Amino acid sequence: MPTSELRGRVAIAVVSVLGSVIGAATVLGQQGVQINTDAQGLNIAGDAANEPSFSIDPLDPQHMVVGWREFPTTNSSARYAGYAVTTDGGLTWFNGGILPRPGGSPNGQLSDPVLAVDVDGHFFYNSLLFADGQLGILIYGTPDGGYSWNEPLYLFTGFADKNWYTIDRSGASRHHYASWGNSTIYVKRSIDEGITWQAQQSLGSGIRSYMETGLNGELYLAWWDYNAGRVAFRVSQNASDPNQTPTWGPEVRLPFGRMPSGLRINPGGGSGQVWVMVDSSDGPNRGNVYVFSSSVPNDDVCDVMFARSTDGGQTFSAPIRVNDDPVGQDYQWMASLSIAPSGRLDATWFDTRDDPNHFMSRVYYSYSWDGGLTWSANRAVGDAFDPSLGYPQQNKIGDYFQSQSDNGSVSVIHPATFNGEQDLFFTRLHPMVLETSPLHAGQQAQFEVSEGRPRERTWIVYSTTGRGYTNVGALDVPVNLAQPQLGVGPRLANSSGDVMWTVTMPPQSQGRTVWFQAIQQENASNVIEAVIQ
Repeated sequence: MPTSELRGRVAIAVVSVLGSVIGAATVLGQQGVQINTDAQGLNIAGDAANEPSFSIDPLDPQHMVVGWREFPTTNSSARYAGYAVTTDGGLTWFNGGILPRPGGSPNGQLSDPVLAVDVDGHFFYNSLLFADGQLGILIYGTPDGGYSWNEPLYLFTGFADKNWYTIDRSGASRHHYASWGNSTIYVKRSIDEGITWQAQQSLGSGIRSYMETGLNGELYLAWWDYNAGRVAFRVSQNASDPNQTPTWGPEVRLPFGRMPSGLRINPGGGSGQVWVMVDSSDGPNRGNVYVFSSSVPNDDVCDVMFARSTDGGQTFSAPIRVNDDPVGQDYQWMASLSIAPSGRLDATWFDTRDDPNHFMSRVYYSYSWDGGLTWSANRAVGDAFDPSLGYPQQNKIGDYFQSQSDNGSVSVIHPATFNGEQDLFFTRLHPMVLETSPLHAGQQAQFEVSEGRPRERTWIVYSTTGRGYTNVGALDVPVNLAQPQLGVGPRLANSSGDVMWTVTMPPQSQGRTVWFQAIQQENASNVIEAVIQ
């Protein structure tokens, strides 16, 4: 959209929330786009899919690749490495099936997928290997953006579990890093983009490690020290230097509480992954380091816990609870954290608070604009599901799901049982909420934005073409519309971030389908589709 349109042109915009009215706080009936489907986009009955990890091409944000654990049937304990690709921002997906096992082994099993992408948009698929006497960690590359995969390389041979993988995109190096551990945490580094790997380093006792690189290529690592009931954290300041063996600072211990396992909502698994994020924005929180996970700090159920460091990981704030329900009643589990280029933090998790029996789960969302000091009111964003339906023989729905943020939204891929089995769903969530009254041609309608950034100029843009992806450079925000046009605005949001318009629908708009979105600087709302009555 040209900058001049944002500065002056005003047109009529029309929008609806699929029949909802102003005042609704929850978008009901939302399941997202299913990923593990057949060539016709239909559910594959009887399989199971969980533990999704995905990456977004930094050169083309509409291009994403996801990997997951694929079970041929819900009665199977065998698992393989599923994968899928989207080139339209998650609206449609190509399900590629499963990755080839090394050497063409018919029985080799793959598990615990982790996707990563480098600065040039090259994707990598990290996976555990076991069965047929083979044990190790594999790394697959792709020659065509995720549609096919090369024969894998071994980065480790032997027993491993709970692996993770990251690539330095800070500009300090192009190093690849791998971690794993079921009782001891190990880390390996590759200085030739994943082809060869240096000797592993042992960093402490624990499980479920996660790594992230910082502004200058430093490597941050966090994991669960389950014996001590806390999160452990270490940093290597020289990991980006190919001429030095990484050295590690002292272990910092965060009192998150214990990482539970054997929960009645996920009997064969745990409460989720531990995450580390680094603020690379140009704002006041640049360089902050954040640690986040579901844990049991004070009671017998899970909470979403968060801590931050303003000194590069030397010290951390006391952990705070992100979920805002009453303490000690419900499970907030399998939480995921991601950070937008603007520095906005997005937290998503499964939550049982809407079920009197504290079991049925749904995705909840909260965000922070101030580096995690305060968090928005928790928002339910999807249908509830029974996490026990379609268990594979492992008797769990996995151990993690993942999210990725841009300035207008957070993309989430998670498992759910809407089809009576474990399947994967893509959902795009937005911090700002756009709602409207019913829309009728020739009549007045109200358009309301809530949870915007206070006292920021706000626009509504629209499309008569449909959903898409268009970057509005003047506001540094992507619009999830095809060929967007300026509708109404700008208008300043009030101190609570709310804006309202009253618009008369053009008589000639009857019967037309229109898609709408509200935008601010580095901020966007949900997309809304309506047929004008």
